[in-house]
Amino acid sequence: MTWECAECGKKEDEANRIDGVCHHCGKPLCAKDRVVVTDDAFAAWDMPMPRTAVHCKECKAAYHPRLPSAGLSQPDVMGRAWR
Repeated sequence: MTWECAECGKKEDEANRIDGVCHHCGKPLCAKDRVVVTDDAFAAWDMPMPRTAVHCKECKAAYHPRLPSAGLSQPDVMGRAWR
């Protein structure tokens, strides 16, 4: 099965990896179309992990309109973007 980005519609290949999933709606996203947001709601967790989450543009606008996008970085295997 070949994945494709829900934003741009490009199929996954070596040059265009699907490396994120929107944490609200579950859309698969390529590195160019994912938006990483630092969310302080994750700060309450007592775990050594970043406070970032991957979003599609629509969910970023709907759920986090005032939060700036975090610097984009390479996600780990779970799709989380580590800074």
